[in-house]
Amino acid sequence: MGIEKGEAVTVRCLFLLALLIMLSSSTLAESRTLADFFSHLDQAASILKTQADLEAQRSNLLAQEALKGLEVFGGVSGGFQKSPYAREPFGHFFDPMARIGLRYPLLGSAERQQRAIEDAATQVRIETIRLDWSRRLAALFLEENYAAYWSAQKILALTDNYLHLRHEGVENLLRKRQEAGLLFKSDYFEFLPAFERAQRTQVEFYNNSNQALMRLAHLTNSTVMPFTPVKPPLGKIADTLPNEVDQLDLRILQTQIDNLQNIRDTQNWQGIESDVSVTGFGGPAIPHPSPPDGMQWGYGGAVGFNFRMPLEIVSYRRNEQSRLNSQLISLRADYTRRGQELQHEFHALLSSFQQLTQQINFQRTRLEAAQELLRERYLRLQVLDGDVIEQYLQALNTYYRVAVDNIEAESEHWKLHIRLRQFILLPSMPEEDNYPETDITSLINPLHQAKKFLTSGGNVTLKHRDELITPVSTQFISGQLAVYVWNFDELITHAGLWNKKETHVINRFLVSLDARQISQAADNPKNLRNFLHDAHHHKKKIELLLGDPDWILPEYRHHLIQIIHQLKTVSFDGLHLDIEPDQLESELSGKARLEEFVETIRQVAAISPWPIGISIHPRYLTKDSSFGLCIPCELGKIGIKEITVMYYSMNVHAIVTALKSAMQQHPALMFSLAQSLEQELGSENSYAHKPRQHFINAMQHLQDQLQGSNFGGLIIQSWLDWEHYLHENPL
Repeated sequence: MGIEKGEAVTVRCLFLLALLIMLSSSTLAESRTLADFFSHLDQAASILKTQADLEAQRSNLLAQEALKGLEVFGGVSGGFQKSPYAREPFGHFFDPMARIGLRYPLLGSAERQQRAIEDAATQVRIETIRLDWSRRLAALFLEENYAAYWSAQKILALTDNYLHLRHEGVENLLRKRQEAGLLFKSDYFEFLPAFERAQRTQVEFYNNSNQALMRLAHLTNSTVMPFTPVKPPLGKIADTLPNEVDQLDLRILQTQIDNLQNIRDTQNWQGIESDVSVTGFGGPAIPHPSPPDGMQWGYGGAVGFNFRMPLEIVSYRRNEQSRLNSQLISLRADYTRRGQELQHEFHALLSSFQQLTQQINFQRTRLEAAQELLRERYLRLQVLDGDVIEQYLQALNTYYRVAVDNIEAESEHWKLHIRLRQFILLPSMPEEDNYPETDITSLINPLHQAKKFLTSGGNVTLKHRDELITPVSTQFISGQLAVYVWNFDELITHAGLWNKKETHVINRFLVSLDARQISQAADNPKNLRNFLHDAHHHKKKIELLLGDPDWILPEYRHHLIQIIHQLKTVSFDGLHLDIEPDQLESELSGKARLEEFVETIRQVAAISPWPIGISIHPRYLTKDSSFGLCIPCELGKIGIKEITVMYYSMNVHAIVTALKSAMQQHPALMFSLAQSLEQELGSENSYAHKPRQHFINAMQHLQDQLQGSNFGGLIIQSWLDWEHYLHENPL
């Protein structure tokens, strides 16, 4: 029985251990954005202290305001007096008296009270500035620690995969080659320190990761478990210096200058204390010794004007004005000096930021070179003998070091971006990521390839070799692929369109018609119907694409309605509206634009004979960036079938996070993702500047990560750019 009970306890312990491992792994897999932490930011100790200081100054201001104006005064007194007119023996009187009155300050007394109020109000403004600045610095400090955790997690993921190669047989492979006389012992020992350095890096960034977690927990006053960080989009920082930088001490100095300037300009009665008073008094006159008829009562009142000033009033006022002028000159000099210091600090930071931007470009070039060297060394394994394995492993070590340097450069670049934002204000949610990261998946892929090589015993099969020689296939997307077509006149007249290779992977064409084509199709739809018939024969879908943002406005909305009425007999597979509120030239506010945008779609949905899809910017997926409106909710109520998110960025992880969140929140809606091949966009927003293999890997990764019942596939912007890209980047 004892043995069975012990075995049962052991089984329970193993079960609990497995459960804890599962829970910890699920916790590690949880993604948390920077915005998730900002909701707890008000619990930071620095913010709580500044809030308490502000409340104390506000109470002081209320106290000073309560002291202003009418005052109540009074007193009770008593004494003896002798009247020469009184009859003996009643010449001595005990004369107690009570008095009470109201006093209203005038001249210098009123100015002194007003100055106390203004000084208290100035302190309230200063503490308000401190509180705003404390929140801003706490947010930036939180982001800096989030960035430190982000870089540590990326480097740990890369290093873990690299160190796995040691256990997968690198040392064993090298030792066998050294024992066989194919590798010098000195060369063998040169390979081993690379893994020792990687282990040191692992320990270093594991500690950095834990420290960042502890600081995040301290800043938010909450428990922070390990999570998967997501780099937010960073706003563009201009290369030119601003005329003024925004700093706490400059704001405080300016507030003090304004207050002192106001005192100097408004204090005209310094040194002359004055008031007007109303007094009432009364009391008995008790003679001694007491007469038979007892004491006598008396009362009265008075109105008075009181003042007090020093004899040297002129000298006092002159010196007081001189003191105020000197203080004002001193504060202005401090403001100028501090402004120059901050300009110098900002200039130094901006120069470092610009240098680091160029350094990242250099690091990414090095990374591409290291990837290409690794690929070439891998290919040489297939056809050459000799030291090709050692050369491949050397290339692998070089690639790992370059990849780590690339992540560290991106991390330092992000941290400098944060420090620059201590001086300048940028939009909290920029429209696009101006400084995208290198996706961790693309960094780890070469290490996975090396792992496959090692697990195969140091051999690569012919199948793998063929894949390396011809790494790109035209059928590279496992799901749907669509394309925006803005040059429909060229598409419809294109001979042999459906037999072209670039057409094979497209199964949806979103075609835009100009005014002339719409008029022709309405009068004589034969050509358009023939085109649709051919497309359907080749299992291609054709949707009508309409994209004029002016249609959002009520005065132009009827043009859109009219077009739909003109083409309603044409058997399009759908209607797609690309009417972006941000491109609308109107004085409407942001919320009003979105409301008119939704109203336009509602009216179109009421008359459209086709299912409707909408293209929107990714910020409209959340209420916070949509002026409190839930755009997907509104579109779902209208009956929209598909929402295409135009998220033009190289940050694949951020795209996946944003879309997965929207897909989970709105499971009844179909979501598609638009990606750009436009030449006019920058390299951080368009794949037009990337090699073919990079584009294919990114698209396949997006397709794999976003697989789901309500994912509609990828849409390329645009057909013309797609053709040019394939022509300039042949297989």
